[in-house]
Amino acid sequence: MPELPEVETVVRQLREKLPGRIVAEVRLSGLRLRKPVDAALPEKLRGREVRGVSRRGKYIVIGLEPQSFLLIHLGMTGSAVFRDAGGGDGGGRHVHAVLRFADGAALEYRDPRRFGLLGFHEVASAEDIPEVAALGEEPLGRGFTGARLAAWLEGGKRDVKSFLLDQRLVAGLGNIYVCEALFLAGIHPGRRCGQVRRDEATALAAAVRRVLRAAIENRGTSFSDYRDADGRRGGNQRFLKVFHREGEPCPRCGASIRRMRQGGRSSFFCPACQRR
Repeated sequence: MPELPEVETVVRQLREKLPGRIVAEVRLSGLRLRKPVDAALPEKLRGREVRGVSRRGKYIVIGLEPQSFLLIHLGMTGSAVFRDAGGGDGGGRHVHAVLRFADGAALEYRDPRRFGLLGFHEVASAEDIPEVAALGEEPLGRGFTGARLAAWLEGGKRDVKSFLLDQRLVAGLGNIYVCEALFLAGIHPGRRCGQVRRDEATALAAAVRRVLRAAIENRGTSFSDYRDADGRRGGNQRFLKVFHREGEPCPRCGASIRRMRQGGRSSFFCPACQRR
């Protein structure tokens, strides 16, 4: 958390606000994130013009001129909030970077738990950034089909949930939306990949796309820290079917939603609709 829908929401908002703006100043907290932030980042960014904003997996990729990229990962609790000129800044000990633009507007990166990332890369393409190059298929891309998913799962011994969470295989999925997609497809999170039939893989690929698109439409899911680029909470938490609903009735059959620990995370599922 934030996962693909939350990051996509932020990217779409920043894509409307940032292009054409020139970085005038960068302030850093000096605290370490997932990796140390380059102390020379302010000097490297100063004077560069934003030419585009895109998403790859859970990463925000800000394209700059001269040719370079600012890579942002929101970690578990991060946010990237845009503030118009004269709007001040949120301040506080959790703000780790503020990019001030020549017109007075600002982009503020905050991350209470400091699992996020800020990186600068002078490369020809975003795909040349090591973190981006390591990512797998985009679940909303044309390459993520039922046939391909069935081929990937065939004969696999790991559980299907951990497969979908592996960013080297499928980029952008996280615990919330994998639980929701598995429920929609009627597949138990503990099923082995090799036990998923071809027709089930087709249903699962469609379910993944459906839950992601719905969450993007609802501007992401907010349980605690997530805010979009305008500083607002998402609304998708109101529409979740199983995630964080342990003990509540299944919206499909009425059985009680259960929770189990799986790979260090909580998996939520319906024991009647998602038989192992």
